[in-house]
Amino acid sequence: MKYLIFLLLMLLYSCCSCQSNSLVSRDKDPKKDFIESQKGSLTEKLMTDHYGDFFNYAIQDEIISTIWAEAGGVGPLKAIVINEEAPTKARLLACEVLMKKEFTFLRDEDVKIDRVIAVYTDALAKNTTGMANSWGLLYEYSDDGPIGTMLVLFGKEAIPELVKLLDNETIHMYHGSKEATIGNGYQFRVKDFAAYYICEVTDIKAVYHKTHAARDKEIEKLKIRLAKDEN
Repeated sequence: MKYLIFLLLMLLYSCCSCQSNSLVSRDKDPKKDFIESQKGSLTEKLMTDHYGDFFNYAIQDEIISTIWAEAGGVGPLKAIVINEEAPTKARLLACEVLMKKEFTFLRDEDVKIDRVIAVYTDALAKNTTGMANSWGLLYEYSDDGPIGTMLVLFGKEAIPELVKLLDNETIHMYHGSKEATIGNGYQFRVKDFAAYYICEVTDIKAVYHKTHAARDKEIEKLKIRLAKDEN
């Protein structure tokens, strides 16, 4: 009888232990776990601005040279770009370094151009650079921005990923004095940036409207035109 009670207690303990482990597993933060697993790595350094503020263009060339030298060439940076588990910021910075130092990596068999484009569109959607300046002042200034210009350079191949952003209402803010004064007055949304870049790569005239409602009408027209072009 004592032996039977002992077995029942052991079984109960085992069940409680499994439930506890299950709860701990559910409470884990995948992003935090990824960061922990990357301690001291190039990925972590890119994520934490170890080399300095990458988007401070006064020192960007120096930062790019430092990252390139530490990476030791294309391989480690390309590995970050094609790793879809890596954070968008690390992938974006790795892309930018490669674009400046060895853009021919895009020809490699293990590099899927649509996924590289998605790194840039994800960065736009998530405001990864921390400021709208990276994406340009658009319409009235014919300004693609230093990061947005990459989406234009990808050409029509960028359209499928940009189309996914045409319903994104998120507003990104500009930093600085002059650019902030001008740019924040436009209240550009992610969808406005996406629509502008699509117009750039398709040679459709990009028409600026002051209100969001008027811009939305233009975006709906653009969607219809793109759908017709597909057929």
